[in-house]
Amino acid sequence: MEVRKVMRLGTTSLVVSVPKEWADKYQLDQESRLVLIPQSDGSIALYPQTIPREKSRTITLKTKPNDPPGLLEKRMIAAYLTDFDEISIQSEGVISSEQRDQLRKYLRLLTGYQIMESTSSNLLILNVARVTEMDVERALYRVHTIATSMLKDSLKALQNRDANMAKTVIGLDEDVNQFYYLVNKQLRRALLDPSVMSRISITAIDAINYAIVLHAIHSAAEASKAIASAVLTLGDHDCPKDILKLALRNGQFATRLFEDAAKAFLTRDDTLANEVIQRGGTCPPMRQQAEHLMERHLVTICEDMLPNLTPESCALFGPRQIALIVLEQVFQSNSQIAVAAATIAERGIWRALEIQQPPLKTNESKTKSKKKKKAKKKS
Repeated sequence: MEVRKVMRLGTTSLVVSVPKEWADKYQLDQESRLVLIPQSDGSIALYPQTIPREKSRTITLKTKPNDPPGLLEKRMIAAYLTDFDEISIQSEGVISSEQRDQLRKYLRLLTGYQIMESTSSNLLILNVARVTEMDVERALYRVHTIATSMLKDSLKALQNRDANMAKTVIGLDEDVNQFYYLVNKQLRRALLDPSVMSRISITAIDAINYAIVLHAIHSAAEASKAIASAVLTLGDHDCPKDILKLALRNGQFATRLFEDAAKAFLTRDDTLANEVIQRGGTCPPMRQQAEHLMERHLVTICEDMLPNLTPESCALFGPRQIALIVLEQVFQSNSQIAVAAATIAERGIWRALEIQQPPLKTNESKTKSKKKKKAKKKS
């Protein structure tokens, strides 16, 4: 951090110098023009009106055959989020087919990145479509729409035992993940570069709010995927109708919370956001009711088994027990969705308050106030 003294130029102007390293980086001279944007927190965002084209940013990721599983993939994602244009992967040994499959799997989530060169021990990944300055709020709305459709379809699949619909929900999770990484990348870039933040018209606190809401949406989508997977596990097994009915009602309630939370956040409606948080309190009692029902069903299963108990039958309780385990997973997922909704709603309240801050006094307003004071003295 540097502290620089303000100097007077003439009778009315105040000037301050800029760091030489910063001026050299952006090739500034006495003819250069700078853009100054006052921020709500009292600071000023300053960046060149014309920014020289950046050189391609490259990184080399080295890997060894004995590296922990998943480490290389996580490093590649980190390089993507840090906005490297070129990612070179170099292995001391042969990159296995399993590792290549995993890398390709993750690359499908990293929009614009493609494998351009490949040998037995090296990969070159290029960003073939650099991120443009997207509308972050529109992107959030889009990913929330996908997540909401996943929630509704996963519950329909559970109600109708529709395996095809469940598989469709699982497939949509990849679309959510693509948006998740792409928007996260843009937010990280904005926080690192004030000029990007200015061009997409957000503040640092906006970026933090968006990142937290995006994570909550991603969490809800993961919960929907878990419900869809539970449907596939359940298959044609008999299912206690009273618990299934309660699970569906609980899921529909959590979905409404999720929809209202996003609406409250996007419209800065703190009243609706507070209602979402208050209504979310009814989810735990519904979960407790389901647990009591499950306990009763387990007792019934045990009582039915006792007259014909054999060593072979002690290996858990068969299909009915599987159904109860699956429904327990559904209730856990519903709780995860409700928590995500509460997180989004809380940020909606904070966001509503952020726009109510008093505007900063400009030189013009200060001049007007001085004139008013003089006018009062004369009168």
